[in-house]
Amino acid sequence: MENKNNRDKNLAIIKQLYDCFARKDIPRLLQFLHEDVEWGEPENPYNPAGGTRKGHSGFLEWINIGKNTEEILVLNTHRFITDADSVAVIGHMKCRAISTQKIYESDFVHLIILRHNKVLKFQEFFDTYLAGEAFR
Repeated sequence: MENKNNRDKNLAIIKQLYDCFARKDIPRLLQFLHEDVEWGEPENPYNPAGGTRKGHSGFLEWINIGKNTEEILVLNTHRFITDADSVAVIGHMKCRAISTQKIYESDFVHLIILRHNKVLKFQEFFDTYLAGEAFR
């Protein structure tokens, strides 16, 4: 029963996280992040937001890079897979690189690990080739 309670709680936390992101409520979103959060997306020489950042300051750096370089046109979540300390989010995104005005689309998986009801690690997986080409 405890495992199901953890899974339900983790799912609720992650759905609130995505809701805050959609509303651009960054102060509220930060409340869901562990102080030592590790936030990452694949390295890409053309995508300015690529790489891993740590802590709230690293997350804020990622957010600022993102809002200055990329417009998220669509971010749809389709499936959530949970266990005792993690949630995998499967979805689809459509984004525009501001510098080139090129649009790219990709399915994604976000792997999120939680500790004490806070996001400890967020790792994004998506088509980095398409993203990189949009920024070139």
